[in-house]
Amino acid sequence: MSRKTPFPFAAAAVALLAAGSAFAQSGPKADEAVALVKSAIAHVKEAGEAKAYEDFTKDREHWVKGEYYVFCHSLDGVNLAHGGNAALVGKNVLAFKDPDGVEVNVKLIEKAKSEGAGWVKYRWPNPVTRKVEPKVIYLEKINNALCGSGYYE
Repeated sequence: MSRKTPFPFAAAAVALLAAGSAFAQSGPKADEAVALVKSAIAHVKEAGEAKAYEDFTKDREHWVKGEYYVFCHSLDGVNLAHGGNAALVGKNVLAFKDPDGVEVNVKLIEKAKSEGAGWVKYRWPNPVTRKVEPKVIYLEKINNALCGSGYYE
């Protein structure tokens, strides 16, 4: 005899509580971010770090897809590649804060170090709407760096 859970969302609630602050994203926007990051990681492995980071910054045809672009940071906070803002390459970005005072790149690096991959959410000015909006980043650690991409909700 099968037993039905009296609260259909109980299992999901328990899983969410067990995960702590972790969250997962799904849907077309999330899929696009994950696909771009996975392509970037494969490119780093194939072309080498220096060439891949240069490509992510300069080759907008392949590494910038609308609001999605690849960025990479060293695990000590130096930007290595940035498809959205080439002027950041070589700069330490640890002190960057969102409007709520959250050190966003510290969060990204902590996620990379602790889990190797995952999602980070914060608030950031959207260059299209010029409004502060929730931004969601998917990242993966590779060697002593992380590469990510994201979207505005």
